[in-house]
Amino acid sequence: MSTIRIVRPKQHWSVLPRTVLPTALLVHLFRPHWNFTVLLDNHAAGKIGNDQEKVFDVEAGEHTLRMRFVQLRTSEEIRMCLKEDEGRQFICGTSGFGWPTLREASPEDLARIRQPSVGED
Repeated sequence: MSTIRIVRPKQHWSVLPRTVLPTALLVHLFRPHWNFTVLLDNHAAGKIGNDQEKVFDVEAGEHTLRMRFVQLRTSEEIRMCLKEDEGRQFICGTSGFGWPTLREASPEDLARIRQPSVGED
């Protein structure tokens, strides 16, 4: 078995008045943060929310991965070929316009995610 690990780090928002419409800011502040659906090989494999990590065990071979939000918005599709017992790690989030994003995690990304935030024990 091989593994696909997806991390959705907690987003820290910095808002500049010149870059964000007031309506978009209000929607962001007062709406719930919905989960993304993980599409593995074009089938819903689960959901991931803010500050969560999901692990999927898959067979070795070729796979596709993307994130979906509210049926219409999807991230770019990532294609990969996994060897037996290989693990791949990805980071998902949102673009400035609310579209899901997905990319392969670098070692620096993973080190930053594992560090506790300021004020956390």
